[in-house]
Amino acid sequence: MFDQKSNSITKSQYLQYLRCNNAFHLVKDGIVPKPSSASYGGYLEWNDFLKLCRDQFSNVTSIDKTLEKEESFQKTEKLILEKKSIFHAHLRFKEFVSTVEYLEYDNEREGWILWDFRPIGSIKQDVMRSLYFHRQVAEGMSLNILGYKLIRIQTKYMYPGGPIQPEDYLLIEDITPRMESELGTRADEWNQFQEELERTKGQTVPYSFLDSKPSCRSLKTCLSPAHCAKGKENAKEIFDFRDSSELAKQWFALGYESYESVPDSELTHIQKIQKQAHITGNTYFDRKSFETYLSNVTESVAFLDFESINPYLPLYPQTRPFQHVPYLYSLHIWDRENDTLIHKTYLHEDLETDPRVPVMAQLQKDLPPGITVFSFNDFFEKLIIQEAAEAYPEFLEFWDRVKSMFIDLAMPFKKLWIYHPGQNGKASLKEILPCFSSESHGGLSIREGQDANYQYLRLIKKQVTAEEKKRVLEDLIAYCKLDSYGLFLIYRMLQERLSVI
Repeated sequence: MFDQKSNSITKSQYLQYLRCNNAFHLVKDGIVPKPSSASYGGYLEWNDFLKLCRDQFSNVTSIDKTLEKEESFQKTEKLILEKKSIFHAHLRFKEFVSTVEYLEYDNEREGWILWDFRPIGSIKQDVMRSLYFHRQVAEGMSLNILGYKLIRIQTKYMYPGGPIQPEDYLLIEDITPRMESELGTRADEWNQFQEELERTKGQTVPYSFLDSKPSCRSLKTCLSPAHCAKGKENAKEIFDFRDSSELAKQWFALGYESYESVPDSELTHIQKIQKQAHITGNTYFDRKSFETYLSNVTESVAFLDFESINPYLPLYPQTRPFQHVPYLYSLHIWDRENDTLIHKTYLHEDLETDPRVPVMAQLQKDLPPGITVFSFNDFFEKLIIQEAAEAYPEFLEFWDRVKSMFIDLAMPFKKLWIYHPGQNGKASLKEILPCFSSESHGGLSIREGQDANYQYLRLIKKQVTAEEKKRVLEDLIAYCKLDSYGLFLIYRMLQERLSVI
């Protein structure tokens, strides 16, 4: 057991149930730990976003987050009796507990409005489900709920510099009409939840992957295959088949537990390629497709990788919320004829200034004109340069010159022109690189782009010591360098295969 069995049911548990009832019971009963929902870096901006939201209201009492739970409930109840609007209101009815970002009292209509503050660009289903959960707890406390409102982000907002103006940046929406139109759906979900709680009260829950919610599509993302697929945990590999979706779940129900067990008659062309590679242990290689794919590549080639931040509170003029802003690149240039490899990199260390101009100015110097540029999922690299050129027209000529020179090195792996059994159905650089070289991201301190994003944002927000800053900068360079070097290793491997096969 990982935790004490919880008697309280929170909003996050309710949302977990709607995604997977097995996971709900496993966590609630303390059998497995609660899955982490923390996103890289989001909390670094949350307090600033929350302040912008709260500044839209006056004369509101806030429940201090440092209070003990019982004290928070009692203080909320007292304020409700006094008909006071409350930030961070703690509600409780029977075993259900709920924390509402803003519980507003409407004096004229003598009722309450439930508010949610979300740093998102669009209204997701979980927002509606969360507000419905709050409503059930509030109405259980005999509160008259009049409506529902949401503060989110205007994604088209272009930051002009200076203090962010909330009236331009924030979208304040009355979503009562939408909630009312969806009440039937929300009520059905809630009733099913109540029935599940009643059915399993005081009983041992039989966990089954096949009986779980439709969103539990893969044993690979299952919270605990040891419970949900007891004795068949190793059947996870059939969920590695590309483009299998719900098919893999049907195969599991039929008793298929391995690549070999799935009949060829049920497989697509690329799934057959996967199956054969795993049975034989051999790498599949489509020479003809590669000859066409690489037919226009220049003799000297470049391998480019950017690292960026995409804060939802824009930091630099002429950027939008969530826009990726580059602060680092790694560039490897290979002269195949002479077999020479040159590495160039730029990391923007002046954390008080916009990195885009220095990054683009240096890249313009470092990238030789007229050579093929390989990136992994090159849409990202091209978008970075394009958006920088739109903000700073001095780079438009550079963008026009390089945009047609890009080739996406992820494409052959997505299309299965090449497949190594060690990929286990995946087509990310992190999975591919160890299959075709001795290099791996496993030994790095920073191993993925989200973490790199978070670490640089930590530097900007001054969340690190001077000693830690030096280490983080070194780690960022090492991570980005391996990404572009990995592209070189993969490309060289492809050339060698073409020359010998």
